[in-house]
Amino acid sequence: MDSYIDFGAKNLSSSANMSISLPEQVGLNVTDGPPSMSISRLFPALLECFGIILCGYIAGRANIITSTQAKGLGNFVSRFALPALLFKNMVVLNFSDVNWSFLYSILVAKAAVFFLVCVLTLLVASPENRFSKAGLFPIFATQSNDFALGYPIVEALYQTTYPEYLQYIYLVAPISLMMLNPLGFIFCEIQKWRDNRTVSHSKIKIVGLALLRVLQNPIVFMVFIGIASNFILGQRIPDYLENFLDGLGSSFSGSALFYLGLTMVGQTKKLTKGMFVALILLITAKLLMMPFLCREMVELLDKSSSTVNHTSLSNYAFLYGVFPAAPGVAIFATQFNMEVGIITSGMVISTFVSAPIMYVSAWLLTIPSMDPNPLASALQNVSFDISIVSLVSLVGVGKMKYHCTL
Repeated sequence: MDSYIDFGAKNLSSSANMSISLPEQVGLNVTDGPPSMSISRLFPALLECFGIILCGYIAGRANIITSTQAKGLGNFVSRFALPALLFKNMVVLNFSDVNWSFLYSILVAKAAVFFLVCVLTLLVASPENRFSKAGLFPIFATQSNDFALGYPIVEALYQTTYPEYLQYIYLVAPISLMMLNPLGFIFCEIQKWRDNRTVSHSKIKIVGLALLRVLQNPIVFMVFIGIASNFILGQRIPDYLENFLDGLGSSFSGSALFYLGLTMVGQTKKLTKGMFVALILLITAKLLMMPFLCREMVELLDKSSSTVNHTSLSNYAFLYGVFPAAPGVAIFATQFNMEVGIITSGMVISTFVSAPIMYVSAWLLTIPSMDPNPLASALQNVSFDISIVSLVSLVGVGKMKYHCTL
């Protein structure tokens, strides 16, 4: 399986003038301009996603679903449900509504993080495994879990305000897959050649193997097929084909999140003290550097005539940058048999660390447009939600510490 296990969810932006639509129960009023986020739906969406992930983790931990069965579920998700979902949404996509400067901004931000991580890794990593780390670490820092976690969050925040933002998920995902990942694969192929010099590999063959991995990814060729069909079919899917695609695509959301939980079982056991510093730096690049760069690139490159749209796009870019690393990166590490421990552990940790960052970030982005009078009440509600999560986390850490002392 390739990075198409980034998963898909259901069918498919930094000025102070931003206005937010909030629930009456919270008691928040909004200022001028249209709403840019439906913040009230974010917490339920996070609970839904991470609740299903937790169910998958428990099922794998209790051996209710074996590794062989989990692999079968992963094959269904990656080879049937996600390709069907991608194809349908690429066919009906209206390219005239796409803000291309937003996509350019995300590409520049991802490329900047990719090359920064790659160069720093080449400078500080040990010569024995320098190229494998320089290949996989930048992919980890730039490839987001756009579908399984990204789409439900975007849908919760923007479905009723800027529904066109949902289609950007399908356009942003191929940026990493087709433009950045091949560079990482080339470094991994170089590492394989250095580890086994008895096998002769020309430069052309190394590049060819990297490109072959990209072409074997269903996300890539389904994007191309879907775009071609968009023009051939006139953005309309025949009824007999639409029902078939809906049947496969609708099965994707829950099964993808459940499988994500299954893949997390036992991954943190592979983490050693020597990997800890590198892991902290990688998560910092993915969850802190990436969102700020995405937002700043949109601020610089977006040419929207409306100040409100420009602001909502930049905030959207920030939230997109907070999406955690994709499980597909762990698949790459396993296929190359390189840096498996740090990549898989980083995938698990970044997934759970991203949840409170997304929640708090979305609330912070709404503060400039809130009425200051009920703001204290809203912050109290947020603090209560966070305290519940903190309490559960403390109990979990306490149990782990207790077992470690036995």
